Amino acid sequence: MLHAMRLVVGAVVVLVGGAVLAQPPATDTYFPLKPKSKWTYKVQDQKVVVVVAGTEKFNNEDCVKVDTLVNDKVVASELYSVKPDGVYRVKVKDDKVDPPVKVLAIPANKDASWEVKSKVGTQSVSGTFKVTDVAEKIETPAGKFDALAVQGVDLDVAGTKTTVKLWFAKDKGIVKLSYKIQDAESILELEKYEPGDGK
Repeated sequence: MLHAMRLVVGAVVVLVGGAVLAQPPATDTYFPLKPKSKWTYKVQDQKVVVVVAGTEKFNNEDCVKVDTLVNDKVVASELYSVKPDGVYRVKVKDDKVDPPVKVLAIPANKDASWEVKSKVGTQSVSGTFKVTDVAEKIETPAGKFDALAVQGVDLDVAGTKTTVKLWFAKDKGIVKLSYKIQDAESILELEKYEPGDGK
């Protein structure tokens, strides 16, 4: 179980972060972000909590800091930046993401796709993400959603084949995440979303 959780956390950190949050343009609500917003996910018999920890300057950009916690301990911190064409991860822990990895295109139209070819420290990440649906019906412990689905198939993470699929719900962020690393597959599902300040 511990090994599986390490794989899970590793995949989340490199490819999709905690709950993949960033301040959106006014017309995009797939990344609802307020300070102290909190997402609680279930993965197997563990809880993963994602919290908006504040803002931080990085490379002369104002970025959003998001912490991921397992057993009340921070296991990952990421910085995100929003640009006109999408949301980007720019830093993971102490490692710069070079170039930044696009997490979601703006606008996120069906069949939109984008290439990823980056390094996180010395770890390489490459592949293609694609929006496969804009209203896929899914159900999690937090409820039923018409979700935007994004998929990365046969991604290469430091030489390891990885497949990731994310479901974004308006005003909630990521409500479900599945990932397969080699033959190990795990699913994260939203149990509870707590809006932060100002909502």
